[in-house]
Amino acid sequence: MHFKSVRTLIATLVGGCILLVVAVLVIYSLIANARSQALMESQTEELLEHNIESRLAAIAAEQAERIKGQMEHALTLSENLARTNAMLGNLDETGRASLNLSRRELSQIVRQTAIAHPKLLGTYIAWEPDAFGRDEIFAGREGLGYGKDGRFRPLWYRDDSDNVVVLPLDENMESETLQPSGVRQGEYYLCPRDTLATCIVDPAPYNFDGQTVMVTSFSVPVLVNGEFRGVAGVDLSVNFIQSMLNEASQSLYEGAGEMALIASGGTLTAHTSQQEALGRPVGEVLDTSLQSRIAEAQQGEVVRHHDTEQGMLELYWPFTIGDLEKPWVLMLRLPEQVAFSDLNNLQEQMEDQRTTSTLGMLGMGLIIAGLGLLASWLLGTSISRPLRNLAERMRDIASGDGDLTQRLPVRGRNESAELAIQFNAFAIKIHDVLVDVRASSESVHHAANEITQGGQDLSRRTEQAAASLQQTSSAMEQISSTVGHTTSASQEASGLSQTASQLALRTNTAFEQVVVTMDDIRATSFEIQSIVTVIDSIAFQTNLLALNASVEAARAGEHGRGFAVVADEVRKLAGRSSEAAADIRQRINASAGQVESGTQLVHDAETAMHELSESVTRVTQMLGDISTAANEQSDGIGQVSIAVTDLDQMTQQNAALVEESTTAAEQLKEQAERLADLVGGFTLEGDSASSRHQLPSPAPSGY
Repeated sequence: MHFKSVRTLIATLVGGCILLVVAVLVIYSLIANARSQALMESQTEELLEHNIESRLAAIAAEQAERIKGQMEHALTLSENLARTNAMLGNLDETGRASLNLSRRELSQIVRQTAIAHPKLLGTYIAWEPDAFGRDEIFAGREGLGYGKDGRFRPLWYRDDSDNVVVLPLDENMESETLQPSGVRQGEYYLCPRDTLATCIVDPAPYNFDGQTVMVTSFSVPVLVNGEFRGVAGVDLSVNFIQSMLNEASQSLYEGAGEMALIASGGTLTAHTSQQEALGRPVGEVLDTSLQSRIAEAQQGEVVRHHDTEQGMLELYWPFTIGDLEKPWVLMLRLPEQVAFSDLNNLQEQMEDQRTTSTLGMLGMGLIIAGLGLLASWLLGTSISRPLRNLAERMRDIASGDGDLTQRLPVRGRNESAELAIQFNAFAIKIHDVLVDVRASSESVHHAANEITQGGQDLSRRTEQAAASLQQTSSAMEQISSTVGHTTSASQEASGLSQTASQLALRTNTAFEQVVVTMDDIRATSFEIQSIVTVIDSIAFQTNLLALNASVEAARAGEHGRGFAVVADEVRKLAGRSSEAAADIRQRINASAGQVESGTQLVHDAETAMHELSESVTRVTQMLGDISTAANEQSDGIGQVSIAVTDLDQMTQQNAALVEESTTAAEQLKEQAERLADLVGGFTLEGDSASSRHQLPSPAPSGY
């Protein structure tokens, strides 16, 4: 973002910072206030919830103790009756009963118990058949509390006129049939008999004098030496529990909550808001979440729960009656909206206060921000005024045709004065620099002229050198071509020489074979001559023998005539054989001479061919040397040609560089002229030189 005015920039930056600081402070205050309020609300809510839980616990403990007191009193009466009955069967050292009472007297004790305690609906005894003997004597006395079989089971109860009368217990006191509450019909008798322990039967609704009364039975087994003989107990109306809970609920936020008592067997005994469901199992009345917490409390632990979904604070207070293990549970539920109504009112007041504080902080922040913006605007004006004056002075200097002799006035000892001092120093420095630039531009112009002339001369010389190098390169190319032809011819001649050498070698080999053959022919001629000599000798001997035969035939006369003829023929054959042998010897001798001459000629030819082969080999070697030298010469010429080409390229580059240098020198001369023109536009002190000015010292600090 760009600002045209320093005043606007300063006002914007300072005002923005002030607004940012104010906004941060306001936001921080709001956040801190909100956190403090949230912390206070949380701690207040926790403290209030703890107080409410403590109050609920106190109420639950109080009500539980009241209920427990009344019920334990009834349980004590039942236990006293059971002990009294048991003493009838306990024998002392003499074999007599510890207590000698008749059935009538024992029944009167039960009656007096009912009369002495008006809150009891009835008291009863139920013996096992013939438990203490003599049941048959009392058979049929139902009006005195006996069964038809004489079994002792009196029930003393209050009738509609509040008189205590007696009736025998029902015949179904041992019935296993389940009632709607889930309890056996004879539970008051069956439970002590089965467990040999005290039992409190879950309350069940009964109709007394047109009213529904919740009645629970406290039954204690009559044990004689550990043997079950019967039960003794009392019936107690627990409607007082409903009244107690209604009264306690009214005292707790005017009945906004609800209280209930759940018996140890899970029967709903009392409930402030669901009285029509009394006597029913909690599984049929309450939801599963409540049932699970009731089951948890029946383990003996106090259960506290905050049901955020339904908005209820809940307390489940277990308590036991007498020595029984399974507890009863007192349930208290209070809507959190009612419990936290004071807290909600306090939070609303705190929220109103926080809103008021927030608006006040915003208002103060806006006032502070407005004052800060006004102060930043005034500050920007005071700072920008000297700068604006300085800008006007600089604009005057810029519009004064480059007059560097003007100076700014120095007023005061603040930053504006320091700025004027440094501006004047700057003007003096620029003045001296421009004077130097004017002198330097003239020197540059002169040097540029000399560089231009030298570059032009060097360019001409470079062009001549480039032309010479091009001619040298062409000559080297021709030499390289000639050497290439020579190399090719020498290589071809070397090939032909190698072929001739190979032919000479083969011819020499053939002559050597001919010499061997001629030697074999001469040896054969000598052998033939030996054979002819032998034939001649044989012919001579044959002739001698034929002569001898002729002489002998002549001596024989007529008898030897035929033999003489034969001998004569043999002699003739021997003569012809001798002649033929002589002719053959002559021919062989002539042939041997010719063979000897041919052998000598062949030996001479072999020697000549051997010398020819050696000469051809030397010629081949010489041609190979020539070819190798020609190749090396061709390579050398190629390298020289490359070097000449590189030199030519370098010369061309030098020429281009010289041209560029010349061009640059021309441009430098033009720039020097332009610089001289620009500097000439400034008004400077003096025409040829300017005296150097010393820079003024900065203003001392502390202004």
